[in-house]
Amino acid sequence: MKKYRLSVTEEIGGYIVVEAKNEKKAEKIAEELLDEYGCQDLFYNHNLTKYQGDQTHGDREVFGCEEIK
Repeated sequence: MKKYRLSVTEEIGGYIVVEAKNEKKAEKIAEELLDEYGCQDLFYNHNLTKYQGDQTHGDREVFGCEEIK
């Protein structure tokens, strides 16, 4: 059996809802949530439903394959 290393990518995006005093603070909260959880958890983790995550688009691709030893 041979081994292969593959280049893969996944992009997902959508919306979350946060409470903040202004737009700048809302963006900071969103950046912190992304750093801590990532989109996957914000959209699908049942413990994070308070952010009303809604995935609206996504794309996956395998774009490289090379045999390794």
